[in-house]
Amino acid sequence: MTQNPFTFGNPIRERGRFIGRQEELRQVVNRLLSSAHESTSIVGERRIGKTSLLMHMADKSAASLLGLEPDRFCLIYIDFQGLVDITPQRFWGRVFTRMARTISDPNLRAQIETLQKDNTYELFDLEDLCEAITEAGLCVVLLLDEFEYVTQNPNFRADFFGGLRALAIHHNLPLVTATRRELIDLCHSEEIKGSPFFNIFANIVLRLFKRVEVDELLECYTRDAGLTFGTQEHELAWRLAGGHPLFTQVAGYYLFDGIQQGFQVDKLEKWVTAQFEQQAAPHFSYLWGRCTESEKITLISTIMLCKSKPVKKDPPFMERLVKVYPRAAMDAEHLIKRGLLREQNGDSGCYTLLSSSLEGWIIREMAAGPDEEASQVSVTEWLQSGRTTLDEPEKGLMTKVKKQYWPLLATILKEVSFELAGNLTFELLLKAFL
Repeated sequence: MTQNPFTFGNPIRERGRFIGRQEELRQVVNRLLSSAHESTSIVGERRIGKTSLLMHMADKSAASLLGLEPDRFCLIYIDFQGLVDITPQRFWGRVFTRMARTISDPNLRAQIETLQKDNTYELFDLEDLCEAITEAGLCVVLLLDEFEYVTQNPNFRADFFGGLRALAIHHNLPLVTATRRELIDLCHSEEIKGSPFFNIFANIVLRLFKRVEVDELLECYTRDAGLTFGTQEHELAWRLAGGHPLFTQVAGYYLFDGIQQGFQVDKLEKWVTAQFEQQAAPHFSYLWGRCTESEKITLISTIMLCKSKPVKKDPPFMERLVKVYPRAAMDAEHLIKRGLLREQNGDSGCYTLLSSSLEGWIIREMAAGPDEEASQVSVTEWLQSGRTTLDEPEKGLMTKVKKQYWPLLATILKEVSFELAGNLTFELLLKAFL
């Protein structure tokens, strides 16, 4: 049995397995190579590849290929995940421990060890160390993963961020942070949010892989394993994963496993789909659970619009989506950044959900099971309590949806423009749930 080359539990650590993100890396590296050694904030939904990118940069051979030569740049990766009780003192202690392990210059290491023994980290001492590092011809880059554990922690006050900003812009200590949302939205107080610290970063959002990157990943991972995925396997992986790095790994893993088990094409697709959906369900639940009600309506409206029959003279997709649900334009930008929406068929103006598997999960999530269906009387009483009026067919549809989603569905049936959508909403919802 050949070892399965696909993994989906941990970040990518080997340089040869890191695929894509070339444009993002180019931007980060160009800022580090500038005379000002500028800082960058990497933003992206969980499991989109932030940690893999930072670890790739921390790899000396990968950094050298990027132009960050080890004799000039010392890249230090630090993960703050789960450190809810961290303090500024522990922050710098962690930084200096990693510095001492990475920097080979004996004089610099001695200076770092002296600071560690004193166990007090005054800004003047930090500035002196940074200046000594610069004089030695080095630039230390801090790769700070899960940095929201610092920005959202009340132990870190404005003076800490002011000091860190001074070190970053005046004393040759650039930062590359990774967070799920933009740093300015991850502050524990308005005072911190107003800090000039956040002005030193350029934001780079990690988005879904393009189709060519998905194909490259599948080909690269299977090449050394002596097994090749055909066109059908590539199409299935794209249909299930939609360019999401984690889900592409999941799809590749079960495709590889199924082929090794000898499944033929039809059985392989069914088996891989079932295994994929089981693994992806908790992640879909997380993504869906962190959508606002309006974003959920936008996602459902997108599903309905994509399932409608196209007309030759149709206006642009986003224009049609806004006609179905006026607030969709505001929601779409955020959903695209999070990876829940993606471009369809390479058209930058036409969007679809991340994948057909996510579409199916949303419908199954909202649909009531045999033991969960409510009576039309219950629906009527619920509508009357909220002073909401719906027609009888629409009430019938409500009975087919879990009660927790009645407010959402009622909003869809009220707010979506029937006149402009040509009753598209009700017909497709009816088809989905009945």
